[in-house]
Amino acid sequence: MVKVEKLGVFLSSINAFFAQIDGSEVAIDTPYLNNNKSAVGYDYSGIIQISGPLAGCVYVSAPSVMLREVIKVMGEPDSSITMMKDLLGEMANTISGNARTEFGSEFIISPPHIVEGAPSVSYLSKDRQSYVTPFTWRGYKAVIGICIT
Repeated sequence: MVKVEKLGVFLSSINAFFAQIDGSEVAIDTPYLNNNKSAVGYDYSGIIQISGPLAGCVYVSAPSVMLREVIKVMGEPDSSITMMKDLLGEMANTISGNARTEFGSEFIISPPHIVEGAPSVSYLSKDRQSYVTPFTWRGYKAVIGICIT
C-alpha cells in the first residue's frame, strides 16, 4: 500500500487541473479507505491503469452536471456525452501524468479508460483497499480513487 503522504501528488494535480480552468481551488475532503467490494463513484469515471514498480489504478469519477459545468466554464459549447468523456479522460491523464513526475519514468500509465458509473470492481485489486478522496468544485462533488501498491 502506498503511504498516504504520497497521495498528495494526485490531490495537488486535481487542484492544478481546476485552477487552470477557472483559477478556483477545489475543496479536498478527508481521504478514506474503501474495501474494493464496490467502487465509489458518480455518473462517469476515467480510469488509468498503472504498472511498473507501482501497480493498480487511479480513477476520477464525477457527475454529469459537474462535467457539463466544467465544459461551460472552458467556453466549449458542446456538452455531449462524448465531450464529457473526453474531459474526464483529460482529468485522469493530468492526475496520472503529474504522478509520473513524482514516482519516476518507470511508472507506466495506460491511456484513460472511460466508463459509465463507478469503475467495476475488476479494476480494483481484491486483496487491497483503495484510498477514496472526495473533492468539491463550485459545489459539485466528485472523487479520486487510488488503488496502487
